[in-house]
Amino acid sequence: MAKSFMKKAKKAVKSAKKEAKSQVSEVKAAVKEVKKASSSAKSHIESIASARRDAAIVWGIIKDGSQSDAEIKEICKSKGFDTLLGEL
Repeated sequence: MAKSFMKKAKKAVKSAKKEAKSQVSEVKAAVKEVKKASSSAKSHIESIASARRDAAIVWGIIKDGSQSDAEIKEICKSKGFDTLLGEL
């Protein structure tokens, strides 16, 4: 009788692990999509940083961070880069 309980417990643990792994992969995929969506301002600034001084300054601030679009806009606003802010 104890053997049957052990088998059932092992089977339940395996199914729980499998379900947890699938949920983790779904969450990782969702995080990747959010990062892609929130990096539109960052990618725009990166693309024009070599041509414009205001974008180069902002790019120097944000290149290693993980700021959202709103945070990037706030940085542009605080620096007084209204032209760049209008493009975002």
